[in-house]
Amino acid sequence: MVKRFVRRQKKPVFNDNELCTGIVQHPVTQRWQTWITFTGYDIQCITAHNNRNDASQVAKQIADDWIEGKYKTGEEVTAFIKSLPTDALTDPLPQDIVMQLSQQAFKSRK
Repeated sequence: MVKRFVRRQKKPVFNDNELCTGIVQHPVTQRWQTWITFTGYDIQCITAHNNRNDASQVAKQIADDWIEGKYKTGEEVTAFIKSLPTDALTDPLPQDIVMQLSQQAFKSRK
């Protein structure tokens, strides 16, 4: 018996020059994590904070710097992310929260 499986390619929601960012509270650690996505599907947590305001400030800095066009190459974005203040390592989010964030990113495009 042979079965054929096809993996569907997800089309990016955002254009090459767009990014979405925000904060979310991790359900186990209770830390506030900042996240970004360049496609709407690839939610990546990049910093973790004990204080919600600290996470909000980092998310705002990410958005402001992106709008100003400070970082154009992947290397520049990586260096910028590594330079951001954080209180701890980020922890993986449960899949249901990742899906909620992805849906929020999609809605932000409307």
